[in-house]
Amino acid sequence: MIELSPLARPYAKAVFSAALDLGQQDGVAVELSTLSSISQTKKVASLIEDPGLSKRKIAQTIISLLKDEIGDISIKMIELLADNKRLNLIEAIHLSYQELLEDHNKISSIVVSVANQPSDQNKAMIVEKLSTSYGEGSNIEFSEDASIMGGLSIKIGDETLDLSIRGKVKKLVNQLNF
Repeated sequence: MIELSPLARPYAKAVFSAALDLGQQDGVAVELSTLSSISQTKKVASLIEDPGLSKRKIAQTIISLLKDEIGDISIKMIELLADNKRLNLIEAIHLSYQELLEDHNKISSIVVSVANQPSDQNKAMIVEKLSTSYGEGSNIEFSEDASIMGGLSIKIGDETLDLSIRGKVKKLVNQLNF
């Protein structure tokens, strides 16, 4: 599957810049979240991928579905994506926009992957350490991933600190294979 982030990033930057100029960055974030959710539904996803329909018609359909929930910036973005045959980038644009907004607000999104949910005491200790290191406003989310076998993996933006058993086994295998 093609990585869509590099294609989406320029659109996200343009939308963020326009929203920032108007002081609507948080409102546009909500609109993009709604658009992303809608674009992932089976009906809309199949509509976007339908080669028989014009992209302009698809864009108008999406806009009409959300006419009361999205503003001018989002509408113009959808129309531009339709003109460039890039409506499949809506979700990736949302993710890139969120990164830009978090960067602007100096907030870090941190995902802590664990094999089993930690106790409340351990969870509080992890949150405290991460908040101290990355700022009090950080969004810290825990997710269960049994494949890491034990330990934890911390993803901050595009960096990952892998302290899992799976990560240590991979590292050992790589060292043995030279």
